[in-house]
Parts: sequence; structure tokens; C-alpha cells
Amino acid sequence: MENPMRRHGKQLFADYRRRGEWVELLFMTVASGLGFHVAKPWGEPLRYDVLVEFNNRFLRVQVKSTEMWLGTCYLCQLHGWHRPKYTTKQVDYFAIYVCPEDVWYIFPARFLIGKRTIALTPHWKGHKYHHYMENWPLLTQPPAARAEDKTPAPDKAGRLSMARLTRRIIKRLESLDP
Repeated sequence: MENPMRRHGKQLFADYRRRGEWVELLFMTVASGLGFHVAKPWGEPLRYDVLVEFNNRFLRVQVKSTEMWLGTCYLCQLHGWHRPKYTTKQVDYFAIYVCPEDVWYIFPARFLIGKRTIALTPHWKGHKYHHYMENWPLLTQPPAARAEDKTPAPDKAGRLSMARLTRRIIKRLESLDP
């Protein structure tokens, strides 16, 4: 079945703010479905979008998304030109959603700190960031086990259940389309 989000050349949302809000909700839905407790901060804007709790550990997650197809990769902007760069004192993880591919990347913040953009190629087997694609178990590891070379790859069942959940959400949204 063709992925309903795959629409190269056609943006799915009218503006970045609407897409960002939707992707944050999608992240919280998927994370909750995978057994994490999630919370959305209230009040003054913080540098993270969502708190994730697992086994009494709280993690600050900055949620990003992209639809920007450059012909060979998707480009995701990590922070605006007029915004300060993130630090590891503000964010623990980045969750990046590639909308047309219906794929999540979970990155430790220290890996992306200092970068303005990241190029993602989920359609290439064994690509540079394959290790972080759908790596939700990364959020469950104790701090000592979070080093890049020690992060376990996600199990096949975890990837499939997350993808299935995302497809169900998208299907429901499409059925509400006027």
C-alpha cells in the first residue's frame, strides 16, 4: 500500500507552525503507544517540546519535522536563523519526523548540537543515520548506555508497531478530510 504521507513536491501543511503542532501530537501519540509517559510543558516557551518519562527518568525532547525534498535527501532545519542554538543543558534528544516517508529519527542531543541542518536519506539502505531511524529504544537506555556506539538497534516488532500506529492515525485524519 502506498504511504499516504508520500507526496514529493506538495507540502502537506499550510505553514510550519501547523505542521509543528501536528508532529508534536504525533510524537506524543506514538511515544505513549510504545509505553512512554509524555507531557507537554505549559507556560513560557522552553527549548524542548515534550517531556518523556520512562522508569522514573525524565527526558527533554525537541521535536522537528521536514517535508523539504532536495532530490536526493530531506533537509531538516534544527533551529531558526534568528534563534540561538540548542545546548545539552536544554535538550536531551531530538525526534525528527520525515513527513513524506512516515519515518522518525531519534537522536541524542549531543550528536546534533551545533548543527543548523541535517540531511536525511531514509530511502537509502544503510544510510549514514540508519542507526537512529525508528530507534525508540534509545529513550529507554540508562545514561551510561547512551553512547553512540553502544545504542542498540530497534527491534523489528517495535518498528512495525510504531509504523502501524502512525498509519492508523493518518488514515483516520484522511477520513475526516472535508
